[in-house]
Amino acid sequence: MKTNQTVNCVNIAYIFKTSLGSINGSWTEGNVSTVKKITLPNGTQLPYVSGQSIKYQIRKAWKEMGLGDLLSEVKQAEKKAGVDFTSGEPNLYLDDDLLGYMIASTGENRRRTAVVRTSAAIGLFPFRNDRDLGTKSKEQTGGDVSAGGNIFETEIYYNYFRVNILVELDRLGVFQDFELAKANKGKVQSLAPNEKRERLIYLLSALSHMWGGGKQSRLLTDMSPKFLAITFQNVKSPIFLETLTVSENEELNTKTINEVLSGNSGIIEKQLLGFQSGIFKNDDAISLLPEIMNIPTAFENAVEYINNELFQQ
Repeated sequence: MKTNQTVNCVNIAYIFKTSLGSINGSWTEGNVSTVKKITLPNGTQLPYVSGQSIKYQIRKAWKEMGLGDLLSEVKQAEKKAGVDFTSGEPNLYLDDDLLGYMIASTGENRRRTAVVRTSAAIGLFPFRNDRDLGTKSKEQTGGDVSAGGNIFETEIYYNYFRVNILVELDRLGVFQDFELAKANKGKVQSLAPNEKRERLIYLLSALSHMWGGGKQSRLLTDMSPKFLAITFQNVKSPIFLETLTVSENEELNTKTINEVLSGNSGIIEKQLLGFQSGIFKNDDAISLLPEIMNIPTAFENAVEYINNELFQQ
């Protein structure tokens, strides 16, 4: 049953595919570059891409979109063992507002929890211990070519990944004193509605064209959605977080998608579904999902809804 409450979040869930990738690396073991993996109770390991890595790709996409002037300057830590940090001015910078920050320096400790909550991208199929064999050739350096170069290996996979992003709309462009520099406390106003809409649209644009990860010079990876579900909700809940699945026959599980949508109809004010044909093996079944469309149209309709319905004064 609809509650007709104000939309306070947008939930973005999607699946992307890599035919041969090594997106997010873990520790190097000898001469083997490993990938991040999580172990299930039965011992099976699934590859994953960390939420931190996904946010890095979002920030990179913004730069590639020509939005560098809207991004916060990354500063070096005062101590050698410290971590780099951004300016921490969410009223001025897109990434400080949406992706958050933590600043721990002399005389000042403050942070902003990310408005954009991101899950890891979890591989839907087990890691199969596949490796790519490479060699660092000595041919160009005048070394002994017949002896061969330095051998190295990279863990790789063929997989589908699911990811869930929840954006807290009631916090976007709204700032608390404890998040701000001492000089700005009590002086920073919330962003105007048109600025909030603009920042949210920038996020959708980044997701629609996202690519990247490790080893991109030889293992180019498209991380943009191949199935997409965008729901504007009046209750904050990552409704698709554990439910997007693909069978071993590479068929998208449409039954669970319908169950999630019907089971959460009371909190969904607007839903948009999109998919790329030719990726999954059951296009006919996917086409029967409610109001399904192609990926670009789903993003375009989301932008239209944002401009017409969200952050209205």
